[in-house]
Amino acid sequence: MTHGTSRADLAVHSEVVVGLGIMVIAMLTAPGIDAFAKLLTRHMPAVEVALVRFAVQAALVASIALLTGRLGELRPQNLGGQMARGAALAATSILFFSALKVMPLADALAITFVEPLILTAMSALILNEPVTRRQWGACGIGFLGALVIVRPSFAIFGLDALYPLAAAITFAAYHLLTRRLAGQSTIIGAQFITGIAGIVVIGPVLTLTSSFNIAGQIAVPLIASDLPFIIGIGIISFFSHAMTLMAYERAPANVLAPFGYLEIVSATFLGYVLFGDFPAWPTWIGIALIIGSGIFIVMGEHAKVVPIKPAE
Repeated sequence: MTHGTSRADLAVHSEVVVGLGIMVIAMLTAPGIDAFAKLLTRHMPAVEVALVRFAVQAALVASIALLTGRLGELRPQNLGGQMARGAALAATSILFFSALKVMPLADALAITFVEPLILTAMSALILNEPVTRRQWGACGIGFLGALVIVRPSFAIFGLDALYPLAAAITFAAYHLLTRRLAGQSTIIGAQFITGIAGIVVIGPVLTLTSSFNIAGQIAVPLIASDLPFIIGIGIISFFSHAMTLMAYERAPANVLAPFGYLEIVSATFLGYVLFGDFPAWPTWIGIALIIGSGIFIVMGEHAKVVPIKPAE
C-alpha cells in the first residue's frame, strides 16, 4: 500500500473508477435513443415522440418489476424530487427531439455539449462540490468551443439551433437532480417515476398542441413500422439511464461531466450510417475544444468524495 494512502481512500478511488467506466458505457449507448427518435420525427411530432418514449419506458420498467417481484420499488422515496428530475428529462426530450426533426444528429448533439460545462458550474454553486481554478478555466475553453459550433448552426438552422442549447440547460438540471437524489431510490423506482413524470408533463402539452392545431405538433396515429423504433427507444432509454444512475452513485458530478462528450462518437457513427450526415469542419473544431477542456478538467484531479451506497 502506498505510503499515506489509506485502505478507505483506495476504496473510494476504486468506486470512482467503476463509476467512470459505467458512465462511458452509458454515453456510448445513449445516442441510440436520438437516432430512433430522429427516424420517428420524420412523420411524427417531436412532442409525441417524447411522450411515446416515456410511456414505453414506464411500461418496460413496470414489466421488469412485475417479473422480478419488485413491484414495491415502483413507489420511490422523495416522490417530489424524483418527479422534478423526470420533468427535467421530459423537457430535455421535447427540446432535443424538436432539434432532431430539422438538424443532423451529430450537430444537434454537439451543441448540447455545453451541458457538462453548465453542470460543472451547477455542481459547485448548488451541490458545493469542489471545482478548481483549473476546472473553471477549462469550462471557459469548452464554452468557447460551444460557441464555435452554435454560430454556423444558427446561420443554417436559425432559431432551431437554440433547441439543443435549451436542452443542454434542462439536461444539466436533470443530472444535478440525479446526483442529489442518488441512493434515495432503486434504479427500478427511479426509472419508473421518470417515465410517469414524462407522461404527466408531456401528455398535456401534446393535447394542447393538437387541440390548437399547432403546425408540426399535431398528434398522429402510430403505424406498425414505428414499433421497432419505439421498442428500441424504450430499451435504450432504460439501459443508458440506469447506467447513468449507477455512475452518479459512485462518482461526483464534476468528474463525470466531461465523459458526456463520448456521445459524439456513436452519434457521428449513427448519423452517418442512418442519415448520411457528417459534421462540418467548424463543428469538429468546436468539438475538439470542448473535449480538450473536458480532458483537462479531469487530468490530474482526484475525486474527494465518498460514494453513496445504492438502494437495494
